[in-house]
Amino acid sequence: MSKQAVPPSPLNYRVGYDYVTGRNKKLETAINGLLESEGDVSTESLWEAYQQFFVQDDKALESIRQELRHLITSIQGEFRRSGGDLSSYVTRLSQFSTILNDAISPEAMSAEVQKVIDDTRTMEQSQQEMESQMSNVLSEVESLRKELEQVKQESLTDALTGLANRRAFDTAIEQHSYSAQKIPSPSPFTLMLIDIDHFKQFNDTYGHLVGDKVLRFLSTTLKHCLTGKDIAARYGGEEFAVILPQTPLSGADTVAEQIRNSISSIELKDRVNGESYGNVSVSIGIAQYRLNEMPDELIQRVDQALYRAKEQGRNRVEKAA
Repeated sequence: MSKQAVPPSPLNYRVGYDYVTGRNKKLETAINGLLESEGDVSTESLWEAYQQFFVQDDKALESIRQELRHLITSIQGEFRRSGGDLSSYVTRLSQFSTILNDAISPEAMSAEVQKVIDDTRTMEQSQQEMESQMSNVLSEVESLRKELEQVKQESLTDALTGLANRRAFDTAIEQHSYSAQKIPSPSPFTLMLIDIDHFKQFNDTYGHLVGDKVLRFLSTTLKHCLTGKDIAARYGGEEFAVILPQTPLSGADTVAEQIRNSISSIELKDRVNGESYGNVSVSIGIAQYRLNEMPDELIQRVDQALYRAKEQGRNRVEKAA
């Protein structure tokens, strides 16, 4: 922030943190574009970035908070009212118990019994209303739970491809690295990095809208080739990451070749006018997790394998050393 001469406000820190850590690739792309075109970022541009990439999630969460506050207030009111009704009913029963010890006429006794019956019915109705109210509250809470789950899911999903986003990937690889070291039952995994060959050239030739279709095509191919607990994520730009739990390097190599062949064998065309965009290919690097290896170290090994695949002609799979 000091380099860009912007004040260290909480808002600027939030935008800057997600940019530096790469948690939000769309934000990273937007700021990189701004740096390329303007040479720096301003307080105004950070405010615009905050509005674009954070406000929607914040608004959704605040809406849920407001609903929960309303429900809590409603529940508290119902319990206060119910408590008052119960207190009155207990008082009535105590009075009736006292009257039973007195010598009163049958008519007076009948009148007192009727009062108890009436109060019991009132209490019963109050309890029924309370049960109905609580049932409604539970339904609303369940609805909010689903809404919150959707907000959470959207925050971990890449909007363009529908795959896990960088934030979700970072969490997943941390979890799998931890599980791979658990004794006595470690759970090793293999990591794959996939990069679309000559994607910038493709974008320059056909435009970003067609480029977006290619990204979606690749994500669909990944979904078809992966199974079970495999995790596919958009790692950034035209790069994708795949975590293959409990998969040896040989198995990951087979999956990687299947992905590579599936992508390169299909000619891409415009569905409306039939224009051919040709074929695209991908380069892939793979590596199996090593015991006590940090996630960044594993990613670096896979990235080096991906670089070799690029250097040796692209459209190929390379294993890490």
